Amino acid sequence: MFKKIVPLGLLAIAIAGPAWARTASADDAAALLNKANQMNYEEQETAKMAHSKAGDNQALITYADTIRGDHEANEEAVAALSRQKGIKLEGTNPDKVEKAPMKDLSGGAFNDAYLDEQIKRHKDALSMFESAKGNYKSDPDMELYIEQTLPVLQAHLKMAQNLRHRVSPMSAEDPSNNKSTTKGMGKSADQTSAR
Repeated sequence: MFKKIVPLGLLAIAIAGPAWARTASADDAAALLNKANQMNYEEQETAKMAHSKAGDNQALITYADTIRGDHEANEEAVAALSRQKGIKLEGTNPDKVEKAPMKDLSGGAFNDAYLDEQIKRHKDALSMFESAKGNYKSDPDMELYIEQTLPVLQAHLKMAQNLRHRVSPMSAEDPSNNKSTTKGMGKSADQTSAR
């Protein structure tokens, strides 16, 4: 009689186990989608800021436009996936953008702060998505979302790092302007008159 009880007990645990895993997986999915939703909001808002504050740095403006477009698309994917899964998105917290120190910067100082922030944020986002990869084998929709998001985040990080290498940090003496004074002529008027 005892031998028959043990297999039934194991069967009950085996049946309860997958139900518990589905609940945990749904909670994990909700957490990931809410973090992605906040990330998308922050990236779009700082990209708008960069577009208006980057001065004549066309490469940075193009980067910001790319970031904004890609995160708008990811925001749509998050919204659709959350509706499909019955997950309520918590909304976004504007404080991180509103209280960001780079909000009060402009020109070269802003560009430096924005690129540094982009590199940090995309490393953090990649870490979050890489950690989640493989955790949703029983949820092909979440698995697909993660697989499609990772290469975009990797591309954003690489673009930010490349820009960071091409744009030397502004000196502390003149962080306010990155506008060219050469009008495409190579040397500034101050350098030409010094001869």
